[in-house]
Amino acid sequence: MHSVVMVALLPIPIKNRSIPQKWLDEQWQTNREVLNEALRRILQPLTFQQNPSAESGYYNVLCVDGSFRHCKPVLAAWLAECPEYSDLHHLERHVCFRCECSKNALGDYVPPDKQQPRRDHNQYRTLSDANAKAANAKLLSRHVDRGFNVFRHIPCMVSNLLKADLVHSMQIGMLDHLQKWIFHFIKAHERLEKYNALWLSVPAYHDLTPKTKSYEEVSQWNGKEMKEMSRYLRGVVTQSL
Repeated sequence: MHSVVMVALLPIPIKNRSIPQKWLDEQWQTNREVLNEALRRILQPLTFQQNPSAESGYYNVLCVDGSFRHCKPVLAAWLAECPEYSDLHHLERHVCFRCECSKNALGDYVPPDKQQPRRDHNQYRTLSDANAKAANAKLLSRHVDRGFNVFRHIPCMVSNLLKADLVHSMQIGMLDHLQKWIFHFIKAHERLEKYNALWLSVPAYHDLTPKTKSYEEVSQWNGKEMKEMSRYLRGVVTQSL
């Protein structure tokens, strides 16, 4: 039996854009430390035990049917976007969270026999605790930040926790890339005028927002607009060709 229960709301820092960059960097570091401390308290029952036993980690949990069951909670998945993963895992920005490939190798195809090793957060904990020059150099070469991180104290493969974020990975990621490619394709084949006309003709059916601008006139897309677009983009493109 599996269950999902919300146990906490993580702090969301205020975005201060009109302050010097030095203060922004200091605030960003403080925000990361606050988030890590909040996670430490939330995930404390899941961390390594000093003297583990067969019964360690189990709790009597009240289930929705009114019965108590002997359960052991485990961390199975984590849903976040790229900057959030960097803060959660104490990694530099714009790096791979699964393996230790270099930044300039991101997106390249690598044969299975030449892939970089998976990230070992238990090893990062050991190197961080050592606080030696050689250990710090190894962390730096792998784009890992020093210091305490709760994910390095949980008995699981942290790189397996990553799960695709539908909003950022598909609707604002892949779909954004796709619609830009389609625009240049339509334009190259001189179908742009028809494409814009069909775009404006999409009716405000159910929860779709009525169109007031053609595709060319839209300068920026928000998450809701991208989600709506995914429902009729194929039809508009098909009728434009």
